[in-house]
Amino acid sequence: MRKKLKSASGLTLVELLCAAVILMLLGLLVNVGIQVAVSSCRDLTAEAESQLLLSTAAAALTDELRYARDVSTDASGGVTSYRSASFGPGTCLAVDANGRIVAESGGQVKQLLPPGAYGINGAYRAADLEITAGEDGDKQLTFTLQLKIETADQKTSAKMPSGGMAVRCLNPVKEEEGGTPP
Repeated sequence: MRKKLKSASGLTLVELLCAAVILMLLGLLVNVGIQVAVSSCRDLTAEAESQLLLSTAAAALTDELRYARDVSTDASGGVTSYRSASFGPGTCLAVDANGRIVAESGGQVKQLLPPGAYGINGAYRAADLEITAGEDGDKQLTFTLQLKIETADQKTSAKMPSGGMAVRCLNPVKEEEGGTPP
């Protein structure tokens, strides 16, 4: 009987424990690797969606300002109001408390972009919207836009290049039409 037990092949308790420890370490490495991959995927998605919202907002602002008339500016050239083809006279573009770009006109506030553009449950928000007006070298009314988009936790953001984005107004008010240029 002893000969049978000695000749039986198998694993010792130490060998089994070593195998279990190696499997646990491999499991931990895989778990950490998956967490890093998921985190970087979320960060890249947030960055891409911020850039997409910035591009969409810039296109909507460009479309709105391109046909502006009767532009009023403050002393530093900041646009205080204008007559909009979409929203009417006295329109002012701003960012509301929820981080959405809105057009205020005649006591009414309308969103420039639909709520879905800002992500699920407002994951992204507009910040630092600045619109200035001036004349370019050809004496044409030109707006300069500065806009920053950020995540709700302000961890990721996208912004326009320094110097902003220039938008040439296609419908400037001429002095002979009775308006006053900015």
